[in-house]
Amino acid sequence: MKFVPTIAAVATVIAASTAMAPAAAQDSPAATDSTVAAASTTEAADAAAVAVDSSAVASTPAVAAPACELHVFPTLEGQAMTTGWLSGFGIVGAVADAAANKDRNISEADYLKEALGPQMQVDALKSIDLVEALKLPPSQIIWETPIADRKITTKAATRLSSSTAPCYAELVITQNFYTKKAIYGRSLNNRFIFKDFRGGKTKTALVKGRGGNGLSLFPPKTTDETEGAEKELREVFLKNFFEYSKGIKAAK
Repeated sequence: MKFVPTIAAVATVIAASTAMAPAAAQDSPAATDSTVAAASTTEAADAAAVAVDSSAVASTPAVAAPACELHVFPTLEGQAMTTGWLSGFGIVGAVADAAANKDRNISEADYLKEALGPQMQVDALKSIDLVEALKLPPSQIIWETPIADRKITTKAATRLSSSTAPCYAELVITQNFYTKKAIYGRSLNNRFIFKDFRGGKTKTALVKGRGGNGLSLFPPKTTDETEGAEKELREVFLKNFFEYSKGIKAAK
């Protein structure tokens, strides 16, 4: 009896042969070499890209810090004084007024020291272009630790830091003073000192001045008003600084 292959049998053999071809190709040395070569080429390209990136980074010049320095000294001070109608009746009235508001003045002074403490002063001044306001050349700002001794901060004509930079200046905040008067209402007053040592000076003149503006929210009457009152306090502090800095003359 002769075996006659059917169409279905032939199709099965062809399909099996086709499925075996890729596997054989994968197992062949030539295919393996091609795969390794392709991988090596990819790795070489990646390495070249990394080398280019590294070269670009290395060739980028570092930005040098400004040669001039501005040293800023915030204050620890906080004073408060509330006066009423009695202050308008001579010394006796002023003494009576001070006695009547003694506890209030103490508590408000303590609150002012907290609400406008050294860090709050620094944060406020960081929000503006301090160097431009003082009419200085590009300068790096160094925030210093407050100095408690007023005899040093308000009278020393020498540098308050150990820096010997030839291009050097100082801004010293010397007073935070809250007042409330029967006629004029509430206000914040600040005093500042600017010292310009440019040219390598070891001593220089003290440019003293102040700024003062009204308050409407500080001190807060309720805890709900605290955030708004303290925000206003810092805004008026900056307003006072700009009022002072307008009098600073640019060095020729």
